[in-house]
Amino acid sequence: MKNKKYFSSGEFAKLTGVNKRTLHYYNDIDLMKPQWIGENGYHYYSINQFAQLELIRILRKVGLSINEIKNYLTNTTDESYMKMLEEKKKMIDNSIKQLQFVRSFLEQKTQHATRCLNAKHGAISRIQLPKQKIILSDKITGKYDDIDFSIAANFSKQLKERFNLYDRFGSRIDVANLTNHNFNAYDCYYAYCPQDTTEYNEVLPEGNYIEAFCIGPWELLPEIYLQILHYAKKHKLELCGYAYEEGLNEMSIDSLDNYITRILLQYK
Repeated sequence: MKNKKYFSSGEFAKLTGVNKRTLHYYNDIDLMKPQWIGENGYHYYSINQFAQLELIRILRKVGLSINEIKNYLTNTTDESYMKMLEEKKKMIDNSIKQLQFVRSFLEQKTQHATRCLNAKHGAISRIQLPKQKIILSDKITGKYDDIDFSIAANFSKQLKERFNLYDRFGSRIDVANLTNHNFNAYDCYYAYCPQDTTEYNEVLPEGNYIEAFCIGPWELLPEIYLQILHYAKKHKLELCGYAYEEGLNEMSIDSLDNYITRILLQYK
């Protein structure tokens, strides 16, 4: 192929994966014309036109219309062409970032589904966790009244604005309130953040955590916390910070009797 100067439209289409009709259309609208037309009326393309066609295809993929591409390729200056390329690069970078976040979102949901399959009511274990950035809502009353629901709605909107994706979030309660059996004295809502974000409020430290599960309505949570306190005392574990609750399956249940809450508490 390196010694071949020209390719028929059929050969060019086969090599580039573009339909011959597309090549004819590009010729008709003067977007990309063949290098020359033979006496027999056949269209021939040069090896240099591979790059020209690839540029057209890439610009189509990033959202430019045929007329926009034609304008940029025929009437644009070097400066405006460079500006357009830089704008499209930024758009692609933003798309990649969003897709990476969506992938992380789906991976999180996969992990939640796996935990649901293995969760048992009242099960308590000790696990190691890496550090994790979190974002916090305004303070809540813990009564889950109109004030708390308003804060929840605003927090959900904030997550959408910051990370361009709605996601579930949980609640946290100070360990000091748990030890005093104030099981409804919740502090705020929280949500996990992408690891590369600079927009976060706190970092859950790497280290040792108690993991527990509650299956059923929220009214059963105090029972689980009593079991956790007993477990910590029995094994001489010092609980610290907050207990972090998150629902794992609210989008896939038909009854609160099957609702699964995961609880995490750091210990020393």
